[in-house]
Amino acid sequence: MKLLLSVVLLLCISVVCRSQVLDNKVLTKELGFSLSAMNCNTDIGGRAVDVQSFRPGGGIYAAILYRQMVGVRLEGTIGLVTASDARAGARYLRKRNLDFTSTIKEVSLLAEVHPISILSKQHITHALSPYLLAGVGYFGFDPKTKLDGQWIYLQPLHTEGEGFPETGRPDYKLSGINFPVGGGLQYNISERLIVRGEAVCRFLNTDYLDDVSTTYIDPNLFDKYLSPDNAMLAKRLADRSYDIPENGVRVPGSIRGSTKKDAYYSVNIKLGIRLAKSSGSGGAVGKKEKGCFAF
Repeated sequence: MKLLLSVVLLLCISVVCRSQVLDNKVLTKELGFSLSAMNCNTDIGGRAVDVQSFRPGGGIYAAILYRQMVGVRLEGTIGLVTASDARAGARYLRKRNLDFTSTIKEVSLLAEVHPISILSKQHITHALSPYLLAGVGYFGFDPKTKLDGQWIYLQPLHTEGEGFPETGRPDYKLSGINFPVGGGLQYNISERLIVRGEAVCRFLNTDYLDDVSTTYIDPNLFDKYLSPDNAMLAKRLADRSYDIPENGVRVPGSIRGSTKKDAYYSVNIKLGIRLAKSSGSGGAVGKKEKGCFAF
């Protein structure tokens, strides 16, 4: 997290230090923060959107935009995602009885495009401007679940036999690349103050955000490769169907999850401050119009 904040703050300092140079190139600089509601789409829960699974998040960002048409944004985000089979619509998922929670830490670089400003013949900034986002990010996660009132981290337990020679499944990493895609609506409160509402979905390169991906394994393998304490925990957390009285334990090789890659998403409210604005060198300032201000 310290590295994430350091990267964003360095960009912010760089933006401020270069402001006079950028003014002559018709660029604007924007710093801001965001509050968000985060959610995920994984093997657990089986719902595209589980309203009860939304959890808080937040972040800071620095952006540089050309004539409010196109730009780039560096953003740091931290938040929480969770899902539970107890809220699943399908009975077989409720009987599987798995759940997880994970903190998300992310740094992303996004391209921002404002179609209305691009299509406008005058260099003005509209009071309302929809925009599109796409980019690449680097994120960290660490799935955990509660057992007997205690939080237990799942990755060290190899619940699907990751890293065991018998399964041929590699250990999964707790960080990776994601691909954010989204859009939003920007409202210019004044020439300096901006508020944004946006939604962003991150497509991941892992299927283990929730520690669920493939099939149940022979529980005896936990005794072979883990310490006695971890083996006991792994047996209890790999197959939690025993917690439901009418259920039996799962047969090794039966389906535990899907190999479809996971995703997480957020709905954000952002407040930004425009650091500097320029009409360009040698060019006329655009006309002020109702609902707009000259750029």
